[in-house]
Amino acid sequence: MNKDFKNINISDDLLKAITSLKYDSLTEIQSKVIPLGLEGHNILGSSSTGSGKTVAFLLPVLERTDWEENDANVLILAPSRELAVQIKREYDILGRYKKLTCVAVFGKQPFKEQEQRLKAKHQAIAGTPGRVLDHIKRGTIDTSTIRYLIIDEADELLNRGFRDEVLAIVKKLRNVKQSMLFSATLNPQVKKLATEILGDYQLVEAEDKEELNIEEILYTVKQQDKFKALLSVIFERKPKSMIIFVNSRDECDMIKERLEEQNFYALKIHGGMLQEDRLKAMDRFKNKEIAYLVATDVAARGIDVTDVDISLSYDFPVEKESFVHRKGRTGRNYKEGLAIYFISEYDEKYVREAANFIGTNLDDRRNIDLSFGKTEKDAFLAFQKELRQNRPEKKVIHKDIVKLYINGGRKKKIRPLDIAGTLNSIPGIEAEDIGIIDVQDNVTYVDILNGKGDIALQGLNERKIKGKELKVEKAKK
Repeated sequence: MNKDFKNINISDDLLKAITSLKYDSLTEIQSKVIPLGLEGHNILGSSSTGSGKTVAFLLPVLERTDWEENDANVLILAPSRELAVQIKREYDILGRYKKLTCVAVFGKQPFKEQEQRLKAKHQAIAGTPGRVLDHIKRGTIDTSTIRYLIIDEADELLNRGFRDEVLAIVKKLRNVKQSMLFSATLNPQVKKLATEILGDYQLVEAEDKEELNIEEILYTVKQQDKFKALLSVIFERKPKSMIIFVNSRDECDMIKERLEEQNFYALKIHGGMLQEDRLKAMDRFKNKEIAYLVATDVAARGIDVTDVDISLSYDFPVEKESFVHRKGRTGRNYKEGLAIYFISEYDEKYVREAANFIGTNLDDRRNIDLSFGKTEKDAFLAFQKELRQNRPEKKVIHKDIVKLYINGGRKKKIRPLDIAGTLNSIPGIEAEDIGIIDVQDNVTYVDILNGKGDIALQGLNERKIKGKELKVEKAKK
């Protein structure tokens, strides 16, 4: 746990990205997985949610990937759209100084839009099994270039019935040299899937629950009193950030509305929402614009927020694995966290199943004080006011990077090499100052690194690109 990223065998470009993210030291799963991954071993990894496993499985493949590769060499399967997008973002951030980029593919987004992104230069694909298999069948994903396969949250993939799709995808991958499978729990079904896909593998287990700094509280609450109990938790504990888990879309809508009736700003995410709206809600929650997020398990799988004070199960989870996953939304990166579960008179069956699953009883329950009045409400209003006044500035990753917009793309015969060549002709611009070049049908976006954005912008506006005068400006946010 005290190992530094500088002590592992990764390139300066990756180390620079790690440093910019202010990751101080390797987590346990990272210290165990990255060396094995760099050596090319197949890996079955188990670690708690929030342990840093995404960095653990991405760094080895990023290290062995070059910008010259035009099609993906790694395929990453995830159980939800949100998680696929989260992995894509992390890949892009870690690979930015190597000019590497990932494409996310998932359902309920236009197929043609994803097809266009897959035609552009990319080195990785992160997606849900159903949509990935659809792309493979239609020939829009070239499986011949895939050398690495990563399966994240395998237990949840199996819970959602994706086993057949995953195995069908694996059969299409003929040139895979290394596979890694990760799961928060190692149940018999996960181990069987690992044997089928990985063959010989290294087992890596990290972060027993005793090592995580998460307090767990079980409250006995009558079904009719649950909303009042929720308000009691909010007034008493004054969380700066809280996820409220429910078991259905209707409940998600209703709890958000009831919170707003009580003058609490709240966000929601569930599977019935448009993907764009779900991603906007997640970004607002991550940026701490709004403190309360009501979510179903399906939609919450891609939430990666380091400072969630409380994970509150308003509805006790029906799926026993969700007991572990919900808890893992708080206390990430070894910070203190609190997991609260409401247990109503209808939940005893699910409580027994969760207890058998985690191997401990869940009998230590408390009663919750439902009495709160003007004093508690006034104190909370003062807390909220202070919270708004001291809201942190929106986190900007790689603030030394400027994204430029160019009004020309593939239809004008523009290639990434044309952009790179023109940029290299500008005095003061070196190869290491040029980031990801995303050439689309009618436009191109290019990242300029190391604070050289203004130099590149002026230089491009003074030059022709492939003999054409193109408009170049800073990309709008």
